[in-house]
Amino acid sequence: MDLYARPHATPAAILAARGISDVQAAIRVAREYQVPLSLRGGGHSAAAFAAADGGLMLDLSGLRDVRVDPLRRRARAGAGATWGDYDTATQRHGLASTGGIVSSTGVAGLTLGGGIGALRGLHGLAVDNLRAADVVLPDGSVTRADADHEPDLFWALRGGGGNFGVVTGLEFAIHPATEVTTGLLAWPLEQAQTVTAGYRARADELPDHTVADLVFGHDDHGEPAILIIPRVIGDAATAAPFIEHLRASAPPIDDTIATRAYTASQNFLDTAARWRQRVYWNTTTLHHLDENLVDILTAYVRSAPSLDSKINIEHFHGAVSRIDPASTAVGFRHAAYNVFVEAKWDDPGADADNRAWASELIQTLAPYSAGGAYVNYLPRDADQERIRAAYGPRTYERLRAIKTMYDPDNLLRANQNIPPER
Repeated sequence: MDLYARPHATPAAILAARGISDVQAAIRVAREYQVPLSLRGGGHSAAAFAAADGGLMLDLSGLRDVRVDPLRRRARAGAGATWGDYDTATQRHGLASTGGIVSSTGVAGLTLGGGIGALRGLHGLAVDNLRAADVVLPDGSVTRADADHEPDLFWALRGGGGNFGVVTGLEFAIHPATEVTTGLLAWPLEQAQTVTAGYRARADELPDHTVADLVFGHDDHGEPAILIIPRVIGDAATAAPFIEHLRASAPPIDDTIATRAYTASQNFLDTAARWRQRVYWNTTTLHHLDENLVDILTAYVRSAPSLDSKINIEHFHGAVSRIDPASTAVGFRHAAYNVFVEAKWDDPGADADNRAWASELIQTLAPYSAGGAYVNYLPRDADQERIRAAYGPRTYERLRAIKTMYDPDNLLRANQNIPPER
C-alpha cells in the first residue's frame, strides 16, 4: 500500500491521545483494521509523515508536558512537546540540552532522528543527551528503554526514528546555558568565495562552545546572498574572536549579531519557518568545502525557482564528532559538513520545479559526499537504498534486526521506514 499516493495524504481517522491507554487503543485499531498508523508529535515534519493516506493518525500533541529536575540535571518531555515548550521549562533553571533551532519543532521527532542543534559542539546531538524513553510497543505493551533496560531498543531509538514503538516520553540530561551570542551576517553572493575562505580558516579550530552554519540563499531584499549564522554559548566577549574574524573577511551588508537569552536564540529564525508554505527537504554530507563546491552552491542559488529556498551548510566538530559512532544509530558523525537543502515556495503549480531543483543539487553533490545522512532531512520520497545509505550498511542491518524483534509486521511504517527482516 502506498501511504502517500497523493500529494496531500489524508488519514481516515485521527485519535487525539490523552494518555497511554489511548495510544494502546490506536495500536489495537490499526491492527484490527490493517491500516497504517501514523504519528503526530510537534507537527513540524517537512516530509508530512504524520498523515498516512487512509490510515489512523495518532495525534500526540496533547502530551506536551515538560518536567525539570534541576538537582538531578534531568528533564522529561511528553511526545507532543515542542522545543519551545522544552526550552521555556528548562530555562527557568538556567539549563538546556541540544534541541531544535525553530521553536515549533517537536522534541520527539527531532530527537529520534538524531537532533542537530546549537549545543552540539558542547554536548553532542539530542540523542546523545537522551537518557531514557517511555515506549508503547507495537504489541501494545509498555516499556521504559534506557542503557540498562531494553538496551537494543534504546540504541535503535537514538537515530532510528519512530520505527520501533510509539515514544510517549523522553528523559534528557540538561546542562547550564543561559545566553547565546548569535544572529545573521550577510554578504552579497559575489563574495561567497572570500567569505567561505574566512569561515574555513577557523572552522576546524572552533572551540566546543561555538558552532556556525553557512547559508546560501537570498537576503531580505531578495538579492542572492551568503550568510553565516554563528552561535556562541556565552556573552559578546566570549564570541568576539570568532565574530570579529568573520567581519574582517569582508564587510557584511547585514549584521544582527547580539547576545540573546537562550530561548530568544532558539526562536529568532521562527519567521523563516512559517506554516502552510510548501517545502521539500533533501540532504547529503561533505568531507570538505572547497572553491569548486562553493561555485556549485552559488550557481544553484542563482537558479533556484523560489527566493525562499536555501542551502544550509552545518559544520560538525566538538562533542558531536568525538562521541563513539557505534553508540547510537546516527550515520553522519564522521562528516565535516552536512548539507541541508531547503526548498520552500507558495504556488502549488511550482511543485515539480522546486522539488527537481533540490533533487538535482543533491545529485550534483553526490561525487563529493562523505556518506551517511541525517534522516530528518531526507525527503518523503527517499527509497530503501537511500535510507540504507543514510545509516550505513552495518547500522542499517542492526536496525532491521531490532525492527524484527519489536515490530515484525511493520505496523509503524509511516516514516523513513526500516523494514523488518523477511
